[in-house]
Amino acid sequence: MVVRVGCVGLCLFICGQVSAQEVPLKSENEFSVRVQMEFKSRPPADAERIQVTETLAEYQKRTAPAPLPYIYLYITFTRLAPDEVRYSVSKGGKGFINRKAEVNREIRLDIGFTDDIKDRTTEPEYVITLLSENKKPVSRIVIYFSESGDYLVNGVKRGRI
Repeated sequence: MVVRVGCVGLCLFICGQVSAQEVPLKSENEFSVRVQMEFKSRPPADAERIQVTETLAEYQKRTAPAPLPYIYLYITFTRLAPDEVRYSVSKGGKGFINRKAEVNREIRLDIGFTDDIKDRTTEPEYVITLLSENKKPVSRIVIYFSESGDYLVNGVKRGRI
């Protein structure tokens, strides 16, 4: 059986295969990730707001005046490829930072309270995508926080929060 594919069909097939490929992970020796933990108090609870499904333990956690562990991440690019010009940071599939990439300049990510990360009330995954001048993805760094408190960078466990 012989199948004839025209030039347009071949181009569509190749484009589909290229777009289906995942953006590669940035090499571990080209960036560093540093975790900083502080103790912060939660903002005061809204007295006008009632949460019917909230348990007593959840209410006490939400309204507790005691300081709780709060996480910041600092990412530094130690080496950039020639086509890595910009970076974009996204969580939950939505980008919230888009800037020029520079070697040895720290990117500060405000992650949040450790309890909220473990309970999944805040987003557990952050993706830093390095982009070319044409805004095409070149490489990426994936930071994920598990429910047990482990944090992984590109799938490798780096510690626990």
